[in-house]
Amino acid sequence: MHKSYAWKALIKLPLVITLLLIIFMLGCSPAAEEPAAGDETNEQEEGGAEEANSASGEDPDSLGEEAVVLFEEVELAGRVFRLELALDDEQRALGLMWRERLADDEGMLFVFPNRDPYPVELGFWMKNCLIPIDVIFINPDGFITAIHEMEPPEPGTPDSELPGYYSNGPAQFAIEIRGGLAAELGLQVGDYIELNRDYLLELAR
Repeated sequence: MHKSYAWKALIKLPLVITLLLIIFMLGCSPAAEEPAAGDETNEQEEGGAEEANSASGEDPDSLGEEAVVLFEEVELAGRVFRLELALDDEQRALGLMWRERLADDEGMLFVFPNRDPYPVELGFWMKNCLIPIDVIFINPDGFITAIHEMEPPEPGTPDSELPGYYSNGPAQFAIEIRGGLAAELGLQVGDYIELNRDYLLELAR
């Protein structure tokens, strides 16, 4: 009986060691990372509209120090604006989030690529936006389809309660400027905005 017990113990020993090794390895594995709030992209299908987080969920630092920022000068109602270009999903999702000020000659130009599903009705929201912003939606031919004055939400407002601001028709571009400035400039739906459209669409991705 004693010899049989010892033999069975030797058989079980490798199994015990294997289990201990597995437990040790699991304990040393990196913890699963929580999805960053910024991973929630600004572009969401909702009610047939392509929705962009305006001034659209990533922390600016997440773009990296080597991110290239391009600018385009655009004339609005006789005034020249230096607009930062948002050319890809990441830049369009971030938009003007976290900005604490916007000069009267500054803004952002969102360019959506010239491929399916664009042009499509666009919708912006004000997630993580700190200042009032005007959004001007522009169709592929350069005409304004909608203008909205967007107010920053109260801190802690759930995403589900954030209002959407829509282009009221297919749009390829959107311009964001300081809140209230579109009305001051007298911009209206149907106005033509001169854009270097072919060049911009070549950059979009």
